[in-house]
Amino acid sequence: MQKKTYNDVQLNCVFQHVTDLPDELCLTGIISRDEGGFRFEEEIKKGRAPRNPKLYDGQYVSLVRMVNGKYQMHAKTMRLEPGFDPSTIAIGFYQDVVSALKFIE
Repeated sequence: MQKKTYNDVQLNCVFQHVTDLPDELCLTGIISRDEGGFRFEEEIKKGRAPRNPKLYDGQYVSLVRMVNGKYQMHAKTMRLEPGFDPSTIAIGFYQDVVSALKFIE
């Protein structure tokens, strides 16, 4: 996963169901790059859309953004073998959480 910031670009949006993008609304669609900047096209709502897009998928946690604009972290299931080291797992959780939060900052 990499994060890149594009400064001073033009974003053209093609909406299917709204006329503007209100705060905290998450839309599903396609973003592409064109000669004038970037273009976002909202998908046609056909059937049930994926509930919450996954933004980060680490070894111990994943991070999603919910439709209401809030973020939620999920701990992954683990198979703990006999003799596992709790400190190693705790450090792994910590590193995953920090990486996920850095992605959305």
